[in-house]
Formats: sequence, C-alpha cells, structure tokens
Amino acid sequence: MVVLRYVLVGLIGLMGLARLRILLLTLGFSATESGRDSLQYYLMAKAVISGVNPYQPLNELTQKFVGLIQFFTHPTPSPPFIAVLSIPLSLFSVNQVYIVWFLFEMICLSLIAIMLSILWNERLNWIRAICLFFLLLAWYPVMIELHDGNLLILLTALVLAALLALRKDHRIEAGILIGLSIAIKLITWPLMIYLIWKKDWRTLVAASITTVVLNLVSLIVNGFGPFTDYYLKVSSQVFSIYHAFMLNLSLWSIGYRLFEGTGSSFLPNYFKAHPLIAIPGLAPLVSAGLVVAFLITGMVWAVHSCDMETAFAILVCIIVAISPISWDHYFVMIIISLVIMFRNLTRQSFPTWQTLIFIIITLMLFLFNEHIINIILKLNGGIDYLEIHGNHFTFSSSLLLLLPVMEIIALTILLWRSEINQKQVAI
Repeated sequence: MVVLRYVLVGLIGLMGLARLRILLLTLGFSATESGRDSLQYYLMAKAVISGVNPYQPLNELTQKFVGLIQFFTHPTPSPPFIAVLSIPLSLFSVNQVYIVWFLFEMICLSLIAIMLSILWNERLNWIRAICLFFLLLAWYPVMIELHDGNLLILLTALVLAALLALRKDHRIEAGILIGLSIAIKLITWPLMIYLIWKKDWRTLVAASITTVVLNLVSLIVNGFGPFTDYYLKVSSQVFSIYHAFMLNLSLWSIGYRLFEGTGSSFLPNYFKAHPLIAIPGLAPLVSAGLVVAFLITGMVWAVHSCDMETAFAILVCIIVAISPISWDHYFVMIIISLVIMFRNLTRQSFPTWQTLIFIIITLMLFLFNEHIINIILKLNGGIDYLEIHGNHFTFSSSLLLLLPVMEIIALTILLWRSEINQKQVAI
C-alpha cells in the first residue's frame, strides 16, 4: 500500500506537470486570438478609464481598445466591481494581460492548496499542500480555468479563507471575505442565506456592509447607467442566451433540456438536441422548481449540521449547482466539498457504502467528465456525420451532460449522510 501511495502521488505530479506544460505553451498565443475571459476584464478596465460604458457588447469594446477581432457580441456577464478590480490590468498590453492573470491565478491556486492542508488537520503540512497543488493542476476544470483566465480560482480561495476564518471565530474577517466574493461573482449569495438562518449576525453584517460598499464604489467608478444596466439588463440577457446551451451544467438547464431542447440562437451552429417533449412553457417552471427544491433541502441540511465545515461543503455544492450558468470550470470550487467529505470518511473509518460512492463521484469528477462531449460525439456518429445532420445530438445521448450536476447532488447527499453518522458516533 505504501508503494501504491507513492506511485499514485507520482502519477498525480506527472499529470499536473503535463497540464502545466500545456498551459505554459499557450502563453505564447495571442490573448486576442483565443477570446479568453481575462480579455473581458481588460476591456472593462479600459472602458472605465476611458469613460466608456463597460457593458457595451464585447465585440464593440474590442474594436475600440484592441482592434478588429472576433469576440462575443453580448456584454460581459461580470459584475460592476470587476471593472474596478481590473483597473490595474489597463497598465499592460492586451497580450500581457493573460500572462499577468495566469500568474495571479497560480498564486491563488497555491494558497488554495495551503488552505486545504490547514483545513485537513488545522496545521500546514507542506508535503500535503504540494501534493494538493499538483492534484489541482491535473484536474481538467482547473486547467480550463487557468487557460481562460476566469474568476473561479479566486472565488474558491475567498470562500475557503472565509471558512478558515469562521473556524477561528474571526467572524468579521469571514464576513468581509464573503462580501468580497459576492461583489466579484454573485453566485456565492447562498452563503448570506445560511448566515441569516444561523443568526450569525456579526458575519452577516460584515458581509452585507462589504458587499454594499464595494457596489457603491462600483457605482461611483462606473457611473449610474452602466451600474443599473448590469443589474437590470445584462444579467437576464446573458441568461437568455445560455440557459439552454449544451455546455451549461447548471440545475437550471434541466427543465430546458427536457421540454425546450438544448441550443442557443446566439450560437446557432453549435451542437444541440431535441427535447424529450416539446412544451417550452413548462421548461422554466421545472427548472425553477428543481433549483428551489435543491436550495431549500441543501440549506436545511447545512443549517442543521453540527459541523460547520460540513455545512460549508454543502453550501459550496449548492452554489455550483444552482448558478444560472455553470460551466465546467465552476467545478473548481467543489474541491472544498471533496476534501471535507474525505476528511469525514477518515474520521468514520471509511464506512463501506459511503466510501464506495465517494470514490465513484471523485473518479467521475477527475477522470470522466472532461470526456463527456467526446463520448457523445462518438455515440452520434462523429463530427462529420453531425455536421451533415445539422449538429443535432440525440436526446438520450445529450443526457450524459446531466452527469456533472447529478454528481454534485450525490455529493451533497453524501455530506448530509456523513453528518448523520457523525451525530450517531457522538451519541
């Protein structure tokens, strides 16, 4: 077993290095050619500095600040505070921005590995932290996140830091971190519901004040028009584009997959699938019902958990699952839930069925999910065949894309069951 453990660690290290090598090779590519998300933050910063509305369509902003390149024709979905946070990026050239953001995310990833090590047994173990760092590098969602330069690694670091602050009863610091995460990306709002339900007023007030202050700063810097544009127009506009998109892994997408079909008029040539039954009016109702049911159920389990870390692990699953748009790199945050669940299993001497289910979920998350699209392509005759037939998947094969959100739901149930087991052991 000792030999196998070292072999496994070695393989993880090699996989992490291989992923890192690929990422470093892509650093030489022009950021404007690949349309990375970090380019959006650069454009927002340039717009703010120049007194231009940062919520103009992204292709129009690129024409103003970069040149004639292909980019999204809708506004950036990033909240107003990102424009403020991104102002330092305006000091660099557009092709330097990706490198700067990549280095920033690598620092955040290192901090996540360190904090996960501390989360495990309340002290830093450098060997464990290094192993976790390479494990994260080897994970496909992290690779996509680092390549595209999104916000999920930063968001994961903030949520994890808030959890560690709460563990030390540093509630004001935890609230500031939670408020900052909400200002950066609204999807962490379920943490506020948890704080209200738990009557953790100090953390709640600190989080609320931080969120309000950062939004007021954003209002002053961006101006009233762009600020209201985001909250009143942009969010709903972007959701209307991607709510039924094939690669949206959110719980919100299920009703649309079943009763409207997958696809987007914004990307008419991308893969799509017919619905099970064409009842478009039913799609948003089913999606909303599933989201509300999962939110309430998960929140009840979290609130009644005697272990705050297990509660946070459940909340992280809720955040990723009910985000209106949840891409594959959003799953970076799930590493918090996986580590806490593994710690719970360790404390309970690895109960057979829970351990087996956890192994299956982990293997799916780390080894299977990135291959789902390729499997669907093979099941539908390959790319050439699909192009001839309008890029339509069969409905049954498209259901494979529900597996990631099903894994999150299963992990949430597993966390809840581990909480019950801990209570029984305590009795």
